[in-house]
Formats: sequence, structure tokens, C-alpha cells
Amino acid sequence: MAIDEKDVLHVARLARLEIPPERVDPMVRYFQDIIEHFRTLEKCDTEGIDPFEESGSHSCPLRDDEPEIWSYVIDALEEAPLREGRFFKVPAIDGEGDPDDLS
Repeated sequence: MAIDEKDVLHVARLARLEIPPERVDPMVRYFQDIIEHFRTLEKCDTEGIDPFEESGSHSCPLRDDEPEIWSYVIDALEEAPLREGRFFKVPAIDGEGDPDDLS
């Protein structure tokens, strides 16, 4: 699947995002990288694996399934344009209201 400027602008419109013209080409390359990642995943052998099997009963074979406190919470929140306490403040997902007005 070839990704071009038209695809990036279409996705931006769907997400209600404005992308400056100088950022479109880097986003095209970023989308192409994402597609390439999924092409790599397509090579995984999934023969005999039920896609509808409940995965919650199995641990991840790549790492221990232990909860871990993320130590960068404060740093991430400090970089957030809007926050409330220890939470990111984001637009409503129901599409109501002005997406730029987060108050």
C-alpha cells in the first residue's frame, strides 16, 4: 500500500487536525514506516492460533507480566499543553463542542 500526501491529509481531516504544509512530507514517511511495521507482522506464523481466543488468561512470552510504576509521569504531565491534577486534559470524544476549547 503506497501512502501519499493525499492519504495523510485525509487522515488529518478525519482526526480534525491541521497539518502545516512543511509537516506533510515527514508524516507521509512516518505513515510509510507504520505500514512497513505491519508488513513485518504479516510474516508472523499464526497458523493454528485462534484470533478470538481470550488472551487475558495467558502471560506475555516476551516479558514478565508484572505491574510496573512508570517513573516519567511527572515529566510527561509537565510537557502536556493542558492538564488537570495528575491527568491529561483532552477534547471530548463525542465530537461535541469546539475541539480547541478544552475548558
